[in-house]
Amino acid sequence: MTVLIVDDQPDVVWGEQNSIDWKNLGIQRILTAYSVGDAETLLLEESVDILLCDIEMPPRNGLELCSLIQEKKLSTRCIFLSAHAKFSYAQEAVRLGGFDYILQPAPYSDIESAVARAIMDIHEKSHADPPARPPKDSTEHPAHYAGSSNSVARAIEYIQQNISRDLNRIEIAEAVFLNPEYLSRLFKLKTGGTLSEYITWEKMELAKEMLKSTDIPIGLIAQKTGYTNFSYFSQVFKRYTGLSPLEYRRMNDC
Repeated sequence: MTVLIVDDQPDVVWGEQNSIDWKNLGIQRILTAYSVGDAETLLLEESVDILLCDIEMPPRNGLELCSLIQEKKLSTRCIFLSAHAKFSYAQEAVRLGGFDYILQPAPYSDIESAVARAIMDIHEKSHADPPARPPKDSTEHPAHYAGSSNSVARAIEYIQQNISRDLNRIEIAEAVFLNPEYLSRLFKLKTGGTLSEYITWEKMELAKEMLKSTDIPIGLIAQKTGYTNFSYFSQVFKRYTGLSPLEYRRMNDC
């Protein structure tokens, strides 16, 4: 595999080139560029698997490289490294299909982990991604838009398949090979809702279904939806439905 490191600061390029165990990651070639123009030439002339790119490189912008990759339909994974915590940058990176977005300064281990995830994603994409399963009886929930992003679709599928667990953002991000912050931004941008909102939605819809159609004890329903604290489950359920679990069951009791 080939990686291209792009930054207008030579010391940054040198650091990334010499402080990451590329051989251990399976990277055979490391290309470097100090401007967007030079990087464009390399992207068009070489087969680049992973791009490590700064964003602000006056007079041009590293996001242009991701745009070029999209325009030319290249399979290069873009990992952006930026010292600027601007949401507009992350938003544009998502729109252009960027793979990850790392705020600098960050330890080299973070960059190495992102590259490892990109490599795994490259291997995964040699097989078709299964579509995410849409939630029942809903056209308005975030899952309705799952097809707009493979990463979001995989996150939704992972949540649905592990709904009985106490899920968190870090676990889900690891499952889909993304940085947790980037996944959160991507999910919000693609669906309009947050990860935590979606997790709660799935859990509460499952709880409602079990309360309506089974005689399973409410305490066990709490466990089956990932809540070890029955009192907290009841609080969340009441906030979600306006009724306690027992009231909801009685209301739907035929």
